[in-house]
Amino acid sequence: MPAYRRKIKKGIRWYYSGQYLGQKYHSRAIYLSRAEALKTEREYITALDEEIRNPRNDMALIELMNSKLDELKLKKSKTYYNENRRYFKMLHDFVGNVKASEVTKPQINKFLADFSKGLLGRGKTNYKVNACLRCFKTLFFHGIRLYDLDIKNPCVGLEFYPIAKKLKYIPTDKDIEAVLELCDPGERRLVEFVRDTGARIDEAMRLMPEDVLDDYVVLYTRKSRYSNLMPRKVPKPVCLNSSNGEDRVFNRWDRHPRFLEKMILRLKQKRWNWHNLRHRYASKLSKEGRPIFEIMALLGHSQITTTQNYLQVLP
Repeated sequence: MPAYRRKIKKGIRWYYSGQYLGQKYHSRAIYLSRAEALKTEREYITALDEEIRNPRNDMALIELMNSKLDELKLKKSKTYYNENRRYFKMLHDFVGNVKASEVTKPQINKFLADFSKGLLGRGKTNYKVNACLRCFKTLFFHGIRLYDLDIKNPCVGLEFYPIAKKLKYIPTDKDIEAVLELCDPGERRLVEFVRDTGARIDEAMRLMPEDVLDDYVVLYTRKSRYSNLMPRKVPKPVCLNSSNGEDRVFNRWDRHPRFLEKMILRLKQKRWNWHNLRHRYASKLSKEGRPIFEIMALLGHSQITTTQNYLQVLP
């Protein structure tokens, strides 16, 4: 284990250099004495020997990303898959072609900080920065859970960036009535149903005649692409008192209906959509003094914080 001296501007400094099991190594000339250089070399060889005897369970970062994307392709929507794919590419371009264990917390923090500066410079919020952090955190937990990678998640402990949240616009009775005047009977029925039940538009499109009972309606929602349909009951609205006798209650549309957006543009109203009616329903229940857990159940939320974001005071 030889140590060598080198004369630099700061004076005489020592460094070590050698070869162990066919692997060359050397240090920078930073040690003040030969003894200090030799001691550090012994510690380095001990750590190197431990790594050779007990290799870490590791994999390339790009392989881990591809594995996670394969899972997302099966379980999540195409939009969610493409969003994660873009974030993974940004991270890979930032850290390079490295092992998963070589990605550090300072690197993730630097990436998020640079991303935030770029977004704020364009007048945008940190929403995508926080989405990135969630994306990367689940990526490394995926490797730890599925492949037993001997790594620590570098995202744990990093805090989310602040976001200035804006109140969701709640369409007024006047807005809704103006739209209803332009609707034909089928369109009117759908708008009134979403307004009076707080249903997601996909839940309305999925509604079957057997789900409409005397006093309530059973709505089914799917949280992710291949997850189970989860039922919930909501009070039956007046608009469903008559049946159309079809296989689906709103069988006129095979996909997401677009007539609402066109009518709002035609009327030159402030932009709102189907989901704004859902927020209106939640705020209406809150104004009536309903307990938050009841509102949470009627909306089909699994987290109370999601329900709290929906609640606004109606004028």
